[in-house]
Amino acid sequence: MEFATIAPVLRAVAMSAAAGEALDPLAIATELGRNPDAVAEDLRWLDAAGLIHLGDKEQGHVPLLLHAGHQYLAVRGNVGDDVLFYLPAVIDDLHARAALTSAATELTDEFREAVTNGQATSVAHRLVPPAFAHALDESLAIDLFVATVALTCRLGLQEAAGCLAEEIVAVELLTIASAELDAHEVSGLLRADEAEHAKDELRGLFELFEDDDVLDLFEMSEPADAALAGHDPVSQQMGKVDQRLEAWFRPFGGVSPTGHYRRGDVGG
Repeated sequence: MEFATIAPVLRAVAMSAAAGEALDPLAIATELGRNPDAVAEDLRWLDAAGLIHLGDKEQGHVPLLLHAGHQYLAVRGNVGDDVLFYLPAVIDDLHARAALTSAATELTDEFREAVTNGQATSVAHRLVPPAFAHALDESLAIDLFVATVALTCRLGLQEAAGCLAEEIVAVELLTIASAELDAHEVSGLLRADEAEHAKDELRGLFELFEDDDVLDLFEMSEPADAALAGHDPVSQQMGKVDQRLEAWFRPFGGVSPTGHYRRGDVGG
């Protein structure tokens, strides 16, 4: 999308949002001297890219100019579609999206090289919650590499993790992305407030997953804690997934049990 074409439409949305007025695509098209259908398509593109939120009926069709929209205008559209359309529904910050895409590439490349050199466990030990590190073997480490590849593909399609193992990998992606944002702050590429906002937005990944229960694993002292947690009445009432090691690759509901996903209680 050409910035010179889309920017006036984005600014018109910003004016409607600031005034708390309903969006009028026809008025925008008339003011800009453009075809109404073309403007409508631009609005859909801006919404899909997570730069604006088109107001719904309950909100009186008053739009929102999102933080990413402000950033897009500030950099004059100088951002690739691979970043722009990376989890736009849950990550309202272009720096955070860029850091996550970079993290996914970095981790996949590192893991691939480790597998090739017979050192998959070296990366896997860093990935998994400390309480489970001693239970890792080469086979489970390779399964985690496959889960890493699967997760990066799913996130690229704006889909949630398919199993607990993929959510564990996601925690590492957030760690890498956060470290990259810190490095950009230190180097002066980002202001402190920009880096902080981006790091806060990284947690939008858990919005995609619909919970952050996976973080509980990183607080456990030993694998048996996962079994105890599963018997906790509160956990059962909240519908928390089985967090035992043997269930890490069990597909979540709606995910086809193919590839690295397993049925039942098959061990690692």
